[in-house]
Amino acid sequence: MQGTTPIRSGQPALEPTQLQQDGLQSVDERWRHAMYLHQPCEGLYVSCINGRPASQWAFRAEGPPAFSINILLEGRIQTALDDGSVLDVRSGSAILMASGQHVSGWDVLDGKSEGAFRLASIHIPQAVMSSLTGLEMDELRRRAHAIGGSQSHIDAFLAAIPASSGLRRVASDLIGLSSGHPGACLARDLYLRAKAFEAIACFVQENLTRRQAALPVPGDRARLVEARALLEQGYEQNWTLQTLSRAVGLHEKRLQSGFQALFGGSVHACLTRIRINAAITQLQRGVSVTETAFNCGFANLSYFSRVFRSHTGLSPKQCAMGGNPRMPPLAGDAFQALN
Repeated sequence: MQGTTPIRSGQPALEPTQLQQDGLQSVDERWRHAMYLHQPCEGLYVSCINGRPASQWAFRAEGPPAFSINILLEGRIQTALDDGSVLDVRSGSAILMASGQHVSGWDVLDGKSEGAFRLASIHIPQAVMSSLTGLEMDELRRRAHAIGGSQSHIDAFLAAIPASSGLRRVASDLIGLSSGHPGACLARDLYLRAKAFEAIACFVQENLTRRQAALPVPGDRARLVEARALLEQGYEQNWTLQTLSRAVGLHEKRLQSGFQALFGGSVHACLTRIRINAAITQLQRGVSVTETAFNCGFANLSYFSRVFRSHTGLSPKQCAMGGNPRMPPLAGDAFQALN
């Protein structure tokens, strides 16, 4: 995708809630076969794309105040609000949007240059999001930890961040269920609702600060996000505070305090959580306990089992047999920092 793909201002705009009502008639026919739309309950809209459209789809989008999470597992997206900066988003990222007014913009979905395209999107109107979280849109914007995202000309926030292992796992679950159960299905709708709320919980837990928390200085935030992305992408590696500090060029104390303020836990706590989320995904897909432990950076099987149980309430074997793991909020004070 070279530069910005021009989109005619007079082109009809897609609106997420209206798209659910209209079906797929307004979707590019090359993408229609790969797209699945669901409204599992009032005020919650889930859409998934999973396929190889071998093309780009450019369209305008607009809508009333809302909150959305868009998790891109494969493919590439360019997106922007009108008169705002352009985001060039690669696979493994999450696009976050919170608007306090009617907004419009454009999107270019690229399923050509990188082949497969896999995206899970969750869209919630402002009133529903406020009732779920108690947070208004301006509060969500103020407290979001994404780098950039400021839209000073309008009451809206749009940014891309590295998708955590938890968000990627939820996206895979949403995409897998969407394509496998067409038509009306109560069990599917209940599952989609639960997974959508799990994604929102991940976002709130991973990207919102406590009101009293002091954010790191702006110059450190990009490096802190880079450091977390390195842990997400290479959780099997033997990371230490020293090696991560050198990798992003940030002093160890500033890295550690920045993680605590920005992500709610120490470097070690965040890495452990990333590894446990990855382990859950692998166990649920049939990977053996021993192989999962090794794949996720645990050299000792008994230690892996202890850590896994302390985080999820289940043994790895129980998780592999279909148990439902719990992941409580990250509490950085409960974990020992890396030496």
